[in-house]
Order: sequence, then structure tokens, then C-alpha cells
Amino acid sequence: KINAMTHGETLNPTENRAVLHTALRCDDGEECEINEVTEVLRHIEDFSERVRNGEWLGVTGKRLRNVVAVGIGGSYLGAEFVSEALHSDPETSESRGRQLHFLANVDPVAVDRALEGLDPEETLVIIVSKTFTTAETMLNGR
Repeated sequence: KINAMTHGETLNPTENRAVLHTALRCDDGEECEINEVTEVLRHIEDFSERVRNGEWLGVTGKRLRNVVAVGIGGSYLGAEFVSEALHSDPETSESRGRQLHFLANVDPVAVDRALEGLDPEETLVIIVSKTFTTAETMLNGR
């Protein structure tokens, strides 16, 4: 099964998908068996850098000052854990001036709280999902 996993074979019969966890751990420059994952990671890195350095702006040309991460379960918890872990790291100081908000619930009160006071012109919304089939995540994304 390890060989099948590292070669992108379908191991998740419920979702008829490969499990690609090992491809996420490839070092930069290391040849991965699953090149699509490496390509997507490079796109994510490029986009993230453009947001951080102010090159990627909101639709009206304003700098993005708020990021709302929309996810349920592990898609929410993983991002929040990383955020908490890096909160006091000096190397993350370039994110200063931006606020990260989480929306992990379909309750209208939770939605209102997560979005309260945010200027849509300065807010980037990111949908965090493994499969984009979780009903709650897709409801909040709409």
C-alpha cells in the first residue's frame, strides 16, 4: 500500500481518490511521483507571496488586510493550529497589518461574527477543503 500511495493510486474507495499526503512532504527540488501536487504547491506559494508583498490586490485595487479561512473540521483546525503556532514567530512579521479570521460553522451568528467589521474591498476569502464536497463548507463559501 505504501508503494501505491506514493504513486498516486486510488486508495480511498469511498471518494474514489488517491491519498496524496506523501506528495505534500516532497522537498523543493525533490522529484515527486505525483507532479500535479508539486505544481499546485508552487501555485499556492506564488499566490501567497503576491498577497504578502501587496502585489495581489482586491478587486477595487485596495491592499488585502483581512483573510477569512472557510473550512470545517480538519480543514479549519489545521489552519488555526498553524496560525497559533506562528503567531509569535518573528519571521511571520511580514503578515503584520493583516488579520486572519476563521469561519468554521454554518450558524448565522458565527458567520456574522467572522465577517463583522470587515471591508469587502480589503478581504480575501479562502475556501479550505480537501474535496470541496463538504456541505457546510460549500454553504459558507456561497
